[in-house]
Amino acid sequence: MRSNQLRHAAAPAFFSGPKCQVAIPVCHVLLRDALQQASLDSSVRAIRYRKTPDVYGAQSTPMSVVINRIDGDFLLLVCQTRPQRNSEELARLAGVLESIGLRLLERDALDIKREPLFSNVRAAWSYERYHVPLIDRLTIAAALAEDGPQSMLELEERARPNCNILAAVCALACEDLLELNVHEVPLGPRSIVRGR
Repeated sequence: MRSNQLRHAAAPAFFSGPKCQVAIPVCHVLLRDALQQASLDSSVRAIRYRKTPDVYGAQSTPMSVVINRIDGDFLLLVCQTRPQRNSEELARLAGVLESIGLRLLERDALDIKREPLFSNVRAAWSYERYHVPLIDRLTIAAALAEDGPQSMLELEERARPNCNILAAVCALACEDLLELNVHEVPLGPRSIVRGR
């Protein structure tokens, strides 16, 4: 095993969400965290799982996660620490990926666990199964459509949902029905919410 590859750790067996074309096998926690972050990233359109060339030179062609963003398709490589590659290795890797229309998106533990993104995404996904009643879904959507992006506090004042606004917004973000700013400030009343 290469030093930059991750050991298998306890994680759900599969990750799925509205941006996923199929359920994606998850063999380690960092991959799950990276997929959760991608699912809440407004620049990500789709998350796929497909055969790709093995960038590490093994005999078989592995299945890999491909992230479709507004700026192109990227092979997602998740590792504990980014490997040090010389210019020849970087050129070979770029050539292999370019031949199939991909670019490299390499994420390591430091990048994935960067705050406040890491805690915000974990918090949002903790509400994945929170039931948002239909009337609250409609009033939240209407408030966002009428008044545009707004803080959770403003959204709560305008929509007046009968449920927990934080839990509802997080659940709807996990369903890809609205956008939640998880990058800049800790998740809370001042977090900005955008409609889809």
